Amino acid sequence: MQVPFQLKEQPVTDTPLILFDCVLPDGEEENWCTHTITVGSTNYDARVLQHSSFDIQTASDQGVDGSPRIVVLLANADSHFSEIEQSTGFRGAKLTVSFIFYDLRNNVPLTDPIAVFRGICNPPDQIKEATFRLSAGNRMNLQRLTLPPVHIQRRCPWNFPTTLDQRTEAVDGGANGQYSPFYRCGYSADIPGGKGNLNSGVAFTSCGYVRSDCQARGMWTRFGGIEFIPPVISVRPYGQASTTSNVSVNQARYNDYVPMVYGTAWYYPPVVFARNDGNLTRMEVLLGIGPMKGVLTVLVNGFEIPLGVSGTNMTGTGWYSVVSLGTRDGGFDLNFVDSKGNPLGDPYGSMAYLSVVVPNSISNGTSLPTVQVLAQGLLLPSYASDGTYLATQFSNNPAWMLLDVLRQCGWEASEIDFGSFAATAAYCDEQIDSTDLNGNPIQIPRFQCNVVLQNKRSGGDFVRGIRNTARLYLTYGPGGILQLQVENSVALQQPTKLPNSNSAELLNGGWPSYEFGDGSTGFSGILRLPTGEPSITLSSRSIADSPNDFTVEFQDALNSYRQDSYDLFDPDDIQLVGQEVSSKLAALGLPNYDQAARILRFTLDKSVKGNLYIQLQTSVRALGIRPGDIITITYLKEGLERQPFRVLKISPSTNYRTATILAQIHDDAWYADSNGQTTSTAGNTYAGSSGAGIPKPLLGNTLDENKNVQFGIVESSTTNSDGTIEEDLTVSFVVPIVPSAQGPAAPLVSLACNVGTGGSIQGGQTLYYGISGVDGAGNEGVLSFLVTALITSNGSTVSLFDLSFPPGTATFNVYRGNTPANLYRIVSAQPIATQFTDPGLPVELVAPADPFFDHANFYWRLEQQPEISATIFSPTTVGNGTLEMPANAY
Repeated sequence: MQVPFQLKEQPVTDTPLILFDCVLPDGEEENWCTHTITVGSTNYDARVLQHSSFDIQTASDQGVDGSPRIVVLLANADSHFSEIEQSTGFRGAKLTVSFIFYDLRNNVPLTDPIAVFRGICNPPDQIKEATFRLSAGNRMNLQRLTLPPVHIQRRCPWNFPTTLDQRTEAVDGGANGQYSPFYRCGYSADIPGGKGNLNSGVAFTSCGYVRSDCQARGMWTRFGGIEFIPPVISVRPYGQASTTSNVSVNQARYNDYVPMVYGTAWYYPPVVFARNDGNLTRMEVLLGIGPMKGVLTVLVNGFEIPLGVSGTNMTGTGWYSVVSLGTRDGGFDLNFVDSKGNPLGDPYGSMAYLSVVVPNSISNGTSLPTVQVLAQGLLLPSYASDGTYLATQFSNNPAWMLLDVLRQCGWEASEIDFGSFAATAAYCDEQIDSTDLNGNPIQIPRFQCNVVLQNKRSGGDFVRGIRNTARLYLTYGPGGILQLQVENSVALQQPTKLPNSNSAELLNGGWPSYEFGDGSTGFSGILRLPTGEPSITLSSRSIADSPNDFTVEFQDALNSYRQDSYDLFDPDDIQLVGQEVSSKLAALGLPNYDQAARILRFTLDKSVKGNLYIQLQTSVRALGIRPGDIITITYLKEGLERQPFRVLKISPSTNYRTATILAQIHDDAWYADSNGQTTSTAGNTYAGSSGAGIPKPLLGNTLDENKNVQFGIVESSTTNSDGTIEEDLTVSFVVPIVPSAQGPAAPLVSLACNVGTGGSIQGGQTLYYGISGVDGAGNEGVLSFLVTALITSNGSTVSLFDLSFPPGTATFNVYRGNTPANLYRIVSAQPIATQFTDPGLPVELVAPADPFFDHANFYWRLEQQPEISATIFSPTTVGNGTLEMPANAY
């Protein structure tokens, strides 16, 4: 076969043809063309009378390059297509449109077919006496798909496999793995290695998607419905009479969406229910679709809640536990069990959720509390440059996020060029120089993305938002498979000459995809109109459609993921046009101040400086040019000489005989990593750890025999003249300092720490670390955001990374504690560094600065009996046989 990109350059080419291959719902295949031809072993009937032009573009409303719709008019005088419609139907048929050069004289193809469109057929638009009009939508029109894909509902949302083939696929997802529609259910009782129960020796072939059906089929742990509401119980709060428990149920959650979390971000996950048992409120919080990486921080009504530690009394602070991170087989919240210890709640199959318990001082259960979570989101599949699967792991790389979204929306592995996604992911991961909020030099990945999706959004909008975060675009490669590319300078985007290019020399270190001209430089390719004029049109958008001011909101990963915003404008253009034309940047999940600045500058440059578009008509020479490619235009009349333009859209006519190209002017400077970066300090205004503006708990100043910190209490007795005895009690504690207004701002620190070996920290506990800066005058500033360290084994160390201090900081102090509210200093006046390792340092009886501390109140009570273990107990009684307490006296 000849190369089509060479044939298209010949002065006289053979016939270009468009081929239509239609696979009907019953598996039968129809093949049509404008001519009767044979390609390989496939015969094409001359049925095509006409087909619509179809736009191939980089920024379609569907979120993916490609024509949203194609219409073909077929010859139907013999009712051939009418019979197919009546017997099988075209609805749901798969249509592939390809291009080929064909030698009609010798009846042989000259090139292999090149796919230019894949779609799903609609029912016939129109049937007439001699014609049959059929339309097809893009194979994956993302605008019609909604995300997140799962509603919160009582019935299980997972597809039940009803046939043998479906149950075989359900074991491990088959070729589509975790993206198989039957993977999350996974019922496969009659398949080797499968899961589930048989029905009298045969597999179940249907399911009612309710709890009882799921249990009968042996798939209870994968049930995805949310129906459990805890019963009202009799409770007795401390110091109060018996009453019934408060149960708050979030009825509004039904028909809402199960969140989707990509990367690391703060969000407010739905609280399914909360029940108060008199002293503690227990709740279940739905994190999102799994599998997820984990949870970093939990806030309830503004209070930070520590991770639960088995065997530790945490009723004073509350605690949270990650019951399931969203694996296929979920987990049960053991706070709600029957009299035999069997779980009563839902397993949340394939969904991540938390069990949160807080004391009445935080929430008394009369209403649903506000829960805020800093979570690490979905585990995403990644691939090597050759397209082979590597691993499924946590990532905030926008390339792997886009791949996951596309697979969630139905794209199959055979339709995707994984190698192009891997190359783009590697480019996003490359380290570039930057400056943190304190003005310190750092290196960060070029592009990242952190986004939470909780409300209904079209797949096209979501894909577009992620693309705009990192200058990405989707296009079709050879064979019609989907590729991911980075919009870049010509040298980086097109470093080698493309097969379809007619360029003879480099342009700014790269090769144009094609060069069009007026003939003055030896290149032409531009069709002329009947009047003899070249078919070139230059245009620009109006002032109202070319914003000179862009704004965006984001959570800054360099500043503990706190909410931030950025507004960037072009003062020269505002002065020129006399008005500010504002627009919100259509980007989702910008991870930090630096990337926000770069993407805003890039978008602003394209809007103001790039407000020049060109449209031209060409012949079949447009074949091989793809949306996103950089071409050159030479049109001396308008001063254009090898001027680079970026292709936005290509509109081929019937059989690709002509094509219309729309492109935007291009400038390599817009794509530099330094474009938009600022060396000025953005500033860190963090005023301390998360809280509700009340003082932290007071800390003791003495150590008992077990090395536990206690309040220092001294008791003295005085006998009065009347013989009465007066008891005097003195309490000592660590008086927290109030941070100085002149002290440094809070340091920055990575929320991810490293737990290593070679230290003396004991396992089985969760530790919390905070850092404060001290200036040269000894003024201590507020505490940084707290870092959580989960210690699993004895002899551990904890290392904190990416420490950054504001100007004027001379040294820093480090604090550690078993809860976020009880921290003690472990090191003082540490020299400034970017890393700190705690090998198990002893605590100093010094508390961190507390901006809300004013005074302390202590309250006393007399106890008739000290605390003593219970030796008599039953479901309704508790007691001790040695107390010798009078009956009915208490």
